[in-house]
Amino acid sequence: MKKEQARRWLQQWLKHQQQVTKASVLGLAGLAAGAWLLELGLTTVIAYVGFLRSWGLALLVSGGVLGLVQWLTLRRISEHLGDRQASGTEQNAEAAEYRLAQPLSAVWMYAFGSMDTDLSWQEKLVAVLCMPQRLTAAAVFTKQRMQELRQLNTDICAAVIRHLYREAERVEISELASELQLRNPVAAIREVSLIDGVLLLTRRNAGLSLAGRLAENIAEWLQGDAVSGDTVAGRS
Repeated sequence: MKKEQARRWLQQWLKHQQQVTKASVLGLAGLAAGAWLLELGLTTVIAYVGFLRSWGLALLVSGGVLGLVQWLTLRRISEHLGDRQASGTEQNAEAAEYRLAQPLSAVWMYAFGSMDTDLSWQEKLVAVLCMPQRLTAAAVFTKQRMQELRQLNTDICAAVIRHLYREAERVEISELASELQLRNPVAAIREVSLIDGVLLLTRRNAGLSLAGRLAENIAEWLQGDAVSGDTVAGRS
């Protein structure tokens, strides 16, 4: 895999990932809007029947309470979807803390909440009641992720992907920084972690690897690129 091939493949992969992320934003936003209206309607009816005798006041109180919950959810979203920390060693043998973004699948899991069997019924009830707020927060977070994908340094990310593909196994983060002579390894690793299919493995020291489906996609793309290159060469 040549440097130019790695760069062109990454550009195509990022276009696909941006489309998937955009679809996720729209899906989360649509679900959030529907869930919000449903919850607002139910809480307004409960407030009117049980406490208040004014629809306007009931709607105002319900909207205020749910809005407060939404604000708190947005404030705490980094606790659930914030970057993961991984320790490594830089070229000067100093310890470094690397940040790695969580995958899009984690955003969807957060949006719908945990329904593990070991949760009490009270915890499950709270998870259901707060789902509209989590869906909204997840949509906001995913929209921010789209902006991050547009600003990726494709040259550096392509170099890391190329190295991981060539090694075909787990590569320690410190080794990546040393082999590729990354000027800012912490920022570079953070950007690479945004690419869907890049895995963090924490056996012994933290390292990165390519998911099987991503490696297969690269191999298929390289075959297609070789065929198209031979066709162009033959015509010329």
